[in-house]
Amino acid sequence: MNNIREEYKSAKKSKFMQAVFIGALAGAAVSLFDKNTRMSVLENSKSCVSNMKAFVNNPNGILTQVRDTSAKVRSTVEKISDDVSFISQKVEEMKDIPAQVAQVVMETKEVFTHENEEESSTNHLQQERISLN
Repeated sequence: MNNIREEYKSAKKSKFMQAVFIGALAGAAVSLFDKNTRMSVLENSKSCVSNMKAFVNNPNGILTQVRDTSAKVRSTVEKISDDVSFISQKVEEMKDIPAQVAQVVMETKEVFTHENEEESSTNHLQQERISLN
């Protein structure tokens, strides 16, 4: 409990946050010298006040909108999760493809090598027959 009091006292002594707040107020005041900025702030303030009045008058409508939006977000997240699951499954399947391709290439090589050996031995036998004649 004493630590909290000491921290509060030291924070109270610190003028940094106070200076930041005063600087922000000064910056806001200087920015209001521009007519376009003043008009924009006025319009946004009016819009904010009307939105707050609408919320106070009809809090259930806003809550319904929030529920609907959260349901849409939940649905979208579930769809994305399903899509990611599908994609990761396909990636796992594709990892096996290079091994299968390598196996097919090796089998094809063996077949061609065997055929070349047979063809070579056949040619060799024909050449021997020709030379004997």
